[in-house]
Amino acid sequence: MEQEQKEVKRLSKDVLNIIRTTLRNNIELMNIADNKANVLLSLNALMLTFLIPSVIPNIDMIKESYLSIPLMLIVLTCLITIYLSALVLKPGDFDKSKKEFANGEFISPFFFGNYYTMDFKEYEAYMQDAMSKEKLVRRHVTQDLHYLGSRLGQKMSIIRNAFNIFLAGLIISAITAVVIMFFFN
Repeated sequence: MEQEQKEVKRLSKDVLNIIRTTLRNNIELMNIADNKANVLLSLNALMLTFLIPSVIPNIDMIKESYLSIPLMLIVLTCLITIYLSALVLKPGDFDKSKKEFANGEFISPFFFGNYYTMDFKEYEAYMQDAMSKEKLVRRHVTQDLHYLGSRLGQKMSIIRNAFNIFLAGLIISAITAVVIMFFFN
């Protein structure tokens, strides 16, 4: 009997370690996605910052040599990439959990997006109630892991698309410029 209780405690520690590791990994991956988005956003903003002042004084030459098409492609690529990168960095929407809480549903008291509008007394009472029920605590941890994983998946998908658009736009712009230079000049 004592051995079974020790195994249950050890199992609980194992499960807790798995949860901690999963949370830490997801948070690290979230930071990686945010850093990638920052790099893409900065790179594309710098490209536009240098491209536009270089193009304006030479607009007549660019029109004569038909290079306006590749330039427009690269500007469009930069703008789309900046938009997608900003979507990755944009904070999530917390209105859903507000509605769930208002409807009397239990929401996780461990995620700040669920309680940032509560006053301290309301949060304290809610936290004590939630912590007194083991099944509810497990459900909240599960909800938090699911939310974090879902948000991470969204961010990674958007950043992957942003990279694809950025690379495709650069390649298409370069190929278009080369074709125009060889065949139209």
